[in-house]
Amino acid sequence: MTDPDDPGPEGGRAVAGRLIYDPSFATVSEEEFNELVALMRDGARRKPPTPGALWRRAYHEAMFNLRLVGVQHDLFGAKSTTHMHKAKPGPVSDWKPEPVEEKLSRFALDHSATFGIGRPDLSEDEKAAVISGAANWLRLGQRVRIVGSFASYDGRADRRVGRKGVIWRLCSPVFADRTYVYLDPVGAERAEKIAQVELRDIAPIEDALLVPVPFSA
Repeated sequence: MTDPDDPGPEGGRAVAGRLIYDPSFATVSEEEFNELVALMRDGARRKPPTPGALWRRAYHEAMFNLRLVGVQHDLFGAKSTTHMHKAKPGPVSDWKPEPVEEKLSRFALDHSATFGIGRPDLSEDEKAAVISGAANWLRLGQRVRIVGSFASYDGRADRRVGRKGVIWRLCSPVFADRTYVYLDPVGAERAEKIAQVELRDIAPIEDALLVPVPFSA
């Protein structure tokens, strides 16, 4: 029930603060009642951020501040303008659209093929070899360079070859042959670019890390 002497608004935390336990018609114990009221008042308990999450937050903030020139405020109250340094241009790609003749011949061999361009998947033995070979360097914060890619119909994946980045997040054991890479910005890029990349397409490099990893990943 609620305390009748409290005229607070009907809803949210105010209601939770007015609830009192009445054993005459309660269907749960007082301990359970208090837990439910705490959920209404404070919401579900959030897990504390992991060391990896804290590092990702710090790395993204450092990357933003590295490129930030300043913020120009409008004298008439309009939205402020954020000025950023322009990054170095990205690697030059020699990607070209797939010729129509090759596309049609590929369709003739595989009637279930789509207009996308794929490449053969690795066998289980080949995947195991790639995962085993990456065990020495695959860790959060490792600097890497993209050295290969599957072929894409618009060239987006192909243009990533040559770009550098950092291991951002490891994949689950189901996708152990892949990982997430936070790409260094190129050109006028402002938004972060995080790509899932196959381990066979990246190689470790020894560039200095912008934000050191303060834990063993």
